Amino acid sequence: MCGLLHRNVSTRGLVVLASGNGSNFEAIVKASNEGLLNAEIAQLIVDRDCHAIERARKLSVPCRKLNESWRSDLETLLDEISPSLVVLAGFLRILPKRIVKKWRWKILNIHPSLLPAFPGMHAIRKAYEHGVKVTGITIHFVDEGVDTGPIILQKAIEVDPAWSLSELEERIHKLEHYWYSRTIEVILNGGWHIEGRRVFIEKDTRQLV
Repeated sequence: MCGLLHRNVSTRGLVVLASGNGSNFEAIVKASNEGLLNAEIAQLIVDRDCHAIERARKLSVPCRKLNESWRSDLETLLDEISPSLVVLAGFLRILPKRIVKKWRWKILNIHPSLLPAFPGMHAIRKAYEHGVKVTGITIHFVDEGVDTGPIILQKAIEVDPAWSLSELEERIHKLEHYWYSRTIEVILNGGWHIEGRRVFIEKDTRQLV
């Protein structure tokens, strides 16, 4: 079960939102523990019973399950914790516009396709069934749309036609686990700005090569 407590947040504190397996959440926590990400994971927030809760327990990260009034509950929690970034890691709900506006450019999401191709759920399967030759991951800021925010990073892989869906999923997840924490670190470091839909990283670009 998720508890109700959270840690006092440092100046580089993160809140992670998840709804499912939680493998990206675990990769972020491990990157923090290993010093690859200079940030504290203050809390995992989930909207349902899921495996991410068990991962949080094993990793000693405080966890909170949202109640039925999840929108107001989430807003209250974020206001109370006041993290530096809100990190979506398989959170299967569209954030209320009020929260997106309040936390403008402080919410990140990772998506398992090269947006704008295959937005929404089941992106890996959609790309696989479409027979794409190249796919990958997209890390972006969250805006009021569905997977439409300004893109921070994209990484592509060529798809071997002999791969099964599960093999493609495994390779996509490896990309996610490697690049998400590195991108979070770059955003926390500052030195970036947004012009229209373009995100410009002014320093620490070596981390995203």
